[in-house]
Amino acid sequence: MWGQIDGVAKISIAKEVMTDLIQDWDEEIPVGLVAYGHRNKNDCRDIEVISTPGTENRRRLIEEVQSISPRGKTPITQSLFTAANSFEGKVANPQVVLVSDGLETCEGDPCAMAYAYNYSNPGFDVHVIGFDVNEEESKALACIAEESGGLFFRANNADELQDALKQTLEVVTSVPPKPVPVPDAVPAEPEPSLTLFAKLCESCEATAGDFRWIVRDGETVLHDGLSDIYPDAPQLAPGEYDVEVRYKSSVLVRKGRIAIGEDGAQISPLNLNGGAARLFAFATDDTSIPADPILYRFAPIIDGQVQDVIAENAASNAETWLPAGRYKVTVAHKAVTGEAEIEIIAGKETEYEFDLRTGYVQPDVVLFAGGEIRRSNMFYRLRDASTGVETAAAVGEGSPAMAAKPGRYDLEIDFRTPSFLGGATIEFPVEVKAGGTTKGPFNLNVGRFEYEITSKSGRKIDGLWLNPINEDGSLAKNIGFSLSSKLHGYASAGKYTLLIQVEGERTHIEPFDIVPGEVRQLQIELP
Repeated sequence: MWGQIDGVAKISIAKEVMTDLIQDWDEEIPVGLVAYGHRNKNDCRDIEVISTPGTENRRRLIEEVQSISPRGKTPITQSLFTAANSFEGKVANPQVVLVSDGLETCEGDPCAMAYAYNYSNPGFDVHVIGFDVNEEESKALACIAEESGGLFFRANNADELQDALKQTLEVVTSVPPKPVPVPDAVPAEPEPSLTLFAKLCESCEATAGDFRWIVRDGETVLHDGLSDIYPDAPQLAPGEYDVEVRYKSSVLVRKGRIAIGEDGAQISPLNLNGGAARLFAFATDDTSIPADPILYRFAPIIDGQVQDVIAENAASNAETWLPAGRYKVTVAHKAVTGEAEIEIIAGKETEYEFDLRTGYVQPDVVLFAGGEIRRSNMFYRLRDASTGVETAAAVGEGSPAMAAKPGRYDLEIDFRTPSFLGGATIEFPVEVKAGGTTKGPFNLNVGRFEYEITSKSGRKIDGLWLNPINEDGSLAKNIGFSLSSKLHGYASAGKYTLLIQVEGERTHIEPFDIVPGEVRQLQIELP
């Protein structure tokens, strides 16, 4: 939840909304709290029951919420199981509210878990709030609510999250308690009447696990769920059917047709033709430590053209299941980004490692040797020395350091502003090292000039330019423009003249020299 909405981290928004909710909670209604991925990196077992359902001290609960800091994976399936077991018969009608900003990242199937638990525990509902999720994530999270009999809400900002939680609270607190079940009346789990099979590649083994099916006969949906179809559900008669099959909670989806034989079994499995990407990124010299936070984004490449992003993953060493093909992968760690092209092969796992080791450039600039450090009126551009591609930019005082991968760069410093005439643009070679900050100082080697223009006739100037003079005596391109008769300016060492325009007539003054660290006074009198 380290992504941002309008410049505010999602975890900060969630904490604030949850705090308000707990403060207003009816103390007679039992409440508990389970958190995951908040203590350890890359640990699918990092699940904690912070408070079992009961009349918990609200202040302590708020303190626990405020202390949560996302660090690891998203084990939704196991977290739901843990939350369900935490009731321990304390609540007559257990309800779970899941708030998530992404998909399961621990290879579980939360849809299957929600279905199975609700089947054996009628009345156990999971209400799900998808916080700032995309369409694919929204569908996968909605599946959990649908399979358990709960409600699904989608929230894209703080107000919508607060409204979704309030609506969920109204539902949870209004559900009548379920009757206490008689132990010897629990029915045995029925055997499925039909099990559907799919596979990940042409030569892969057909399996029933981890697939979710939508089976249609024309416009009629006959089955929407996991691979097993039970006797109390609509049955598939012999014939052909249109199907849509999703693997786990991923974007690996295949539409096609299957045939049911006279014996009531599926004749051949559907091939989803997909594989997995398992990515890793490091940002320090210890290449075994994953960069955190991290976000991987996957965009298909079709006919050489990069398409829209279809999947994201916020964990390293986690599987991302995708249709077979070529993809552009972009990775972001804080201000550092990287990209690569990978090939997803059906039935196989593609591994790729990103080197995101980072250095920084935060220039200290002096106008001349021995001068004080100056950062105002500075514009910085950092370009790759070998390609000339701009990799970072910053403006003026107070700007954050420019992040860059280790290597050689050209740093362009542009010193100018409308408040003075002239300026300087100087380029410096720099080397960025991992974990280091390049500061300089960088000497612009400029001098200052101050001018005052008077006119005996009282005419006002209507334009003034600073002209560098080349070594051969020709005039170089003007630097800056002013309408002021009294001003100061800066320029690199060299010979210059001022071009003055009065009522449409232009005049060059006598050349003058700019010496770094010195001030040149110019008193100009016009007719």
